[in-house]
Amino acid sequence: MKAIYAEAPYVIGIRDIPVPEPREGEVLVKAAYAGICGSDLHAYHGKHAFRKPPVMLGHELSGTVARLGPGVSGLALGLPVTVMPQINCGACAACRKGRPHLCENRIMPSTPGWRGLGAFGEYFPAPASVLCPLGDVPLDLGALTEPLAVATHLMSRIPRDHDENLVIIGAGTIGLLLLIIAPSYGFKKILITDIQDENLRLARELGAHAAVNVSREDAVAAVKGFFGPQGCENILVAAGGPDILEQAMEMARPGAAILFVAMITAPSSFVSYPIVYKELNILGSFNYTLEDFASAIAFLHSHEAPIRRLISRVMPMEQAASAFEILDRKSEFAVKILLQMS
Repeated sequence: MKAIYAEAPYVIGIRDIPVPEPREGEVLVKAAYAGICGSDLHAYHGKHAFRKPPVMLGHELSGTVARLGPGVSGLALGLPVTVMPQINCGACAACRKGRPHLCENRIMPSTPGWRGLGAFGEYFPAPASVLCPLGDVPLDLGALTEPLAVATHLMSRIPRDHDENLVIIGAGTIGLLLLIIAPSYGFKKILITDIQDENLRLARELGAHAAVNVSREDAVAAVKGFFGPQGCENILVAAGGPDILEQAMEMARPGAAILFVAMITAPSSFVSYPIVYKELNILGSFNYTLEDFASAIAFLHSHEAPIRRLISRVMPMEQAASAFEILDRKSEFAVKILLQMS
């Protein structure tokens, strides 16, 4: 089968590799579409924490059941599915506490535990336990289940007694997905920020009540001008940048919740005084659970039209190198590029 590899930093190649055989408890998925994630770009740059070139990429996919491994039953061939791309051990402290997304021994695509295989191939093996049926969700849209599950998991971390005001920092894929689903969680007044006008234009069309380009406007002043001098009670950080925590603390009202889904790796220093005197809640959100995938698939059913607008291009897998160049160089406006696998 054909498979897409980061052969070296900034070099994408296509290899012919054997079609994997499903093992005990596994299902072989015939891939239809796969999305290019920011983490795939990190691997493309040679900077990912564990996906180092040469490596097969991809973890956001949709497809159909092609073959059942030994011990698997109850799944029909041809069933449209997506895959939650993590295998949990079930035995570590996190798993025993009902937090499998924080599993100490989790196995991810592209790692030896997944046979070094990513989702950027014509076939992908996965345990039946992490298969998620898509129902009548179109397969191209189904490839967005994984990033949408990131968003639904973050929403599950927001305190339940929140008010109706929300700031989303970053209007990339995750930020725009948060914007689309936020009204379903009770948010009625939403401000979103970014540095790209095209992203902010799309955010307005998707329902943002205010969209602020922070390369030209002061983000804190914009938030306080929109929500009032005390700022906002709920702030979601879906993009990195210098002093982003300090900005979030400044725009937060007393008792606010600041939730990070962006993984910012650059060193940063900050003064903790606002955390204490405002009694701020600063939380992280990592990965997802099968329940988050179920919520994401439900949103794909109920919000197909707005979510579909995030698919900027669909390109054949043979053009994977061009797709990575578009996203890396920002040579054209693109939120999410899907690769068509078959």
